Amino acid sequence: MLHHTKNKGDIAATKAIADLTLKGYLILTPVVCEHLPFDFVAYKDDKFYRIQAKYSGDNRVVNKTIWVDKNGIHRRKYNTKDFDFYAVYLPDIDKVVYPSINFGGCCINTQIPNSATPFYWWEDFTDFTEEALKRTYKEFGVDLTTRKVNPDSRIHTRKVERPSKEELEKLVWSKPTAQIGKDFGVSDKAVEKWCKTYGIEKPPRGYWVKKVYGKIEE
Repeated sequence: MLHHTKNKGDIAATKAIADLTLKGYLILTPVVCEHLPFDFVAYKDDKFYRIQAKYSGDNRVVNKTIWVDKNGIHRRKYNTKDFDFYAVYLPDIDKVVYPSINFGGCCINTQIPNSATPFYWWEDFTDFTEEALKRTYKEFGVDLTTRKVNPDSRIHTRKVERPSKEELEKLVWSKPTAQIGKDFGVSDKAVEKWCKTYGIEKPPRGYWVKKVYGKIEE
């Protein structure tokens, strides 16, 4: 069946490899050993990242491995030496996120929950992420009593088509990242991650303040 556990794992790995390849990573897969604690290795800028791919229909980052042999079913929790990052495929939005192994057991939301409890948001994990702050519904301009989203809020809950490298390179020097994020319906942090993925240099700190006061020559 298509949704057999093994097939789901293969789907997650395939989606992650395709996504990372588009982001400029070289993918290395084990040829002989099938019992490594990671599925493949991503390489870029002289750095290697050991990746464990997971298919998550409930948006939870699974923190254990399960296997079957002649002695029955076995379960073991991952430890921090097993791999570096997860590649979690989220089928409801057809995206892959990359939390570090320390996020095992956490839930990464793709929709705003009906609760005031802080939560992790998927856009903060679109690249290899070791740390992330939890969000609140207020950042999305949501009224929990009506579940309506303020169209002028900083973040919108719609799928976003990332601009091309050339387009983004022009945008970051024409307006602040906060404004770019508002235009695309994402957070300024998401825009910063786009720049990091493309290798785009952003204006230095204080650039826009100086420009407002005419201290930067055009």
